[in-house]
Parts: sequence; C-alpha cells; structure tokens
Amino acid sequence: MDKRLQGAAEKLAHHREHKYEQITLLQKIDPIYWLSFAFSYFLLTDKYKLNATESNFILTNINKHRRIIWVNVLGGVMVYHGIADSDPAKLSTLISVLIAPAFITGGAWFAITFGGVPEKLLDAALVITFWMFSAFTLSLTTMGITIYFALGGEPLVLSVIAFINFAVILSAVLYDNIDGLKVGLDQALKDNSQANLRYLKQVHDVEPPAEGENIYDNLKKLVPKETSANDQESLDG
Repeated sequence: MDKRLQGAAEKLAHHREHKYEQITLLQKIDPIYWLSFAFSYFLLTDKYKLNATESNFILTNINKHRRIIWVNVLGGVMVYHGIADSDPAKLSTLISVLIAPAFITGGAWFAITFGGVPEKLLDAALVITFWMFSAFTLSLTTMGITIYFALGGEPLVLSVIAFINFAVILSAVLYDNIDGLKVGLDQALKDNSQANLRYLKQVHDVEPPAEGENIYDNLKKLVPKETSANDQESLDG
C-alpha cells in the first residue's frame, strides 16, 4: 500500500461536511480501494484546490468505483471458468448478446451529466451510476474474456484485451469524477437566471420575455443614448 496515497486520503477524511467522507477499516485494507484511489489521486492534490465538499464527493465516488471493480473481478472469474470449455458457436452468441448492453450503457455513461442533477438528488444519482457503470464494465469484461477464448486463448490477445478494458474503465472513472463536480450546475444557472429576471423587473421594469421572445428586445430601452454603434450592433444581435 502506498503510504502517500493513504496519507492523502486520511488527510481529506477529517472533513465532516458530507456523510460519505469517512474511510472505513475495510477500505484501508482493501487493495481494490487503493487501486480506485490511485485512479483519482491527482484530483485530490493541491494543484486543483478542491474544497471539502468536492473532495468528499471524490472520496465517495472512489468507494463507488471500488465496488464496481470488485463486481468485475468476481464476475470475470466466474465468466472465465464458466466458458472455458464452451464451443465457438456459443461464444459467438454470447458476444452478440453483450453488444447491446455495452453499447447502450456505455453511450449513456458518456452522454449524461451530473450537471443536470439537483444537489438534493445526488444520492440517487450515485446509485444509478453505480448500476449503470457496473453493467457497462461487466459487459466489457465478459466480452473481452469471451473473445479471448474464441480466438484460442492467445496470451498476446489477452494482453491487448486487458489494456483496452483498462483504458476504457480508467477514462470512464475520470470522466465520472470530473463530471460529478458539476452536480447542481443546471439548477444554479436556472436560479441565477430567474434572479436576474426578477432584478430587471423590480429595478428597471423590464418584463420577462414571453415564449418565443428574446430578452434582449426588452433590454434595448435600457441602452443609454450615447451607446456606441458597436455596442448597439451587439445588442441587436
């Protein structure tokens, strides 16, 4: 176990602003936890200066990824022994069956964003992403093992498949962490927009735009007479 990684995690875990931040004894002795932590360690360094809430979210996500990796390890072992003696026709069928869940969950994984999730629904979002990521990665793992046996169990093939799976999982983990720091962004933008509209109404008597109208049409009356031609052109769009 890398003592620097453990020290960084324990340093962050003293925060008490979020109920997920504590590192349990089971996590400390779990090598998969530290593998998951190593994937995201760079985000917790002083370079990015995350606040306590953001750091605690990363630690929460690390534990989520730890459980997902364990799902893949245990599932991969069962698949390996379950299809070791299967004939090529069955292996081909299995690969075909796995394409759909891998494609659907993988596409959704990189298409959805935490930015659209209200902060109060973060717990639910973590549960959803756990199951989605588990399905996506386990489909890839099962498909990789199946392809390995379908091609005759060549060691070089296994190494390439392992690298591909590792690269996909690592990129998905990093995307999940970075995107998760945007949680509540859409709600914040909406609240800010509504606050600006209220301000314009109360202070400048500018009516909110009706459906299909442009707010800038209502703002033109606020433009001072000495507005430059360039500024006026910008307002005119």
